[in-house]
Amino acid sequence: MSIARVTMHEFNEENMHEEIEALYATIVDEYFPNLEQVINIKTGPTSGISIALYPSFESAETNLEGRAKMMELLGPYLKDSFYHEGEVTTNYMKTNK
Repeated sequence: MSIARVTMHEFNEENMHEEIEALYATIVDEYFPNLEQVINIKTGPTSGISIALYPSFESAETNLEGRAKMMELLGPYLKDSFYHEGEVTTNYMKTNK
């Protein structure tokens, strides 16, 4: 059973997405070793959503320390951030033939 952690971010300034993603790329493997997939979505000039998939609740919980470290790094860039998590009931990916 896969678990999704969906994080909503509100940034302090417009168009910080590229800077945040560059920072994220430098820490993702170290801080989130159990991560199966992540999708980052720019939802507006100062907002974004990140959807992270993990193999289980237990696996996702082992990354909470890494998440706390990441949130500390992102602190200067964020106005607000919160997350929800739950069981993935559908994860359909269309393959091109």
